[in-house]
Amino acid sequence: MRVKNIKLLVAGLLFASINSLSAKSMDNYEYVDVIKSKPIYKTINVRVPYEEVVSQPYSVKVPCGNSYVQEDKNSLGIDTIIGAGLGIAVGNQIGGGHGREAARVIGGLLGANIANNTRQGSYQTQYCTETRYKDVVVRKYDYKTEKKIQGYKNIFYYNGKKYKKRSKYPLKTIRITKSISY
Repeated sequence: MRVKNIKLLVAGLLFASINSLSAKSMDNYEYVDVIKSKPIYKTINVRVPYEEVVSQPYSVKVPCGNSYVQEDKNSLGIDTIIGAGLGIAVGNQIGGGHGREAARVIGGLLGANIANNTRQGSYQTQYCTETRYKDVVVRKYDYKTEKKIQGYKNIFYYNGKKYKKRSKYPLKTIRITKSISY
């Protein structure tokens, strides 16, 4: 029984394939005029760059005045010691005996006094922080919407019926294919 079913199946497939080989078809083409082509739009966002000048702050140190600083004349500095040493050397050249000793003491005191009195005050510059601005070009973006054509809807009539066909470009005619199989 099983072999019989397989034989029937093979015979049916063979008959169907012979029948399909003998079947004929014919294609006919007809051209129809397009009445109207309407564009199909899509709204998209477009990024538009632009440049803007912006003032940016920055800090800078600038002199904002002087202050007079008086040196301390009561302290024993190196200049006083050098002045005393020079005064002793000069006093050593004057007189002899106890006079020389007195000249050394007086020369040392005078030299120290002169050196100490030559100290002067000085001016020191004071600095303040000032905020200034510089112009910088900054790139920014704005967005605008645009309508972009995505294709066309072509409208035509065939056998009294209205049809629409989409295409990338507007069409003037549309080819209609008629198939006849026998």
